[in-house]
Amino acid sequence: MTDTAPAPPKRTRARQQRAEDTRQAILDAATIEFADNGYDGAATRAVAARAGVNQPLVTYHFGSKEGLWRAVIQALIADYRAQYEAHLTEVTDLEPVARLRVIQEEFIRFSANGTVFHQIMAHVARKPSEQLTWMVEEYLRDVYETRAELIRAAQAAGKYVAGDPFHLQYLFLGAVTRIYLLAAEVEQVAGFSPSDPDFLDEHVRVCLSLFFRD
Repeated sequence: MTDTAPAPPKRTRARQQRAEDTRQAILDAATIEFADNGYDGAATRAVAARAGVNQPLVTYHFGSKEGLWRAVIQALIADYRAQYEAHLTEVTDLEPVARLRVIQEEFIRFSANGTVFHQIMAHVARKPSEQLTWMVEEYLRDVYETRAELIRAAQAAGKYVAGDPFHLQYLFLGAVTRIYLLAAEVEQVAGFSPSDPDFLDEHVRVCLSLFFRD
């Protein structure tokens, strides 16, 4: 005979689901609030209003504006990693040039639907802050250093444009994301929408061709 934990009562499960739904609604609202107004301009009261909940629920689920901001960043990074991990085995088995190409293509494809992440980063990266320091130490430094090594290997093989690897990463970031951050202007000036699915493949091709040397 084995001991099996009893399933929680339906009322408890329903309460847990409501709490999870509320937490997700707050997180979604906060993502838009931080993208629109940055960390300094965002307010938990505005997040609560966007989510349609009482402000104390924001504090209950996330503790503070800082806790809420970090939860937003962690959720967005998790979305990117989930997309990237679909190709993790393939990337690990590739030589450095091909690995770099896959990583950068995946980043371009993520960026097509991840504009809010880049909006949030554009706000936080403009000046020194506790949020920027946390972001660099928690995520960015390792990512940039790992990709710098791949770029050096690709350069040594004559397969990547010459230049400082960190400088090139920021140029790549701008080439990939700027058109999405300026989507409304692009539509009026160029007459096409960056959100058009047919545009993405061409954007991938052009961005990669700017940096890779075949």
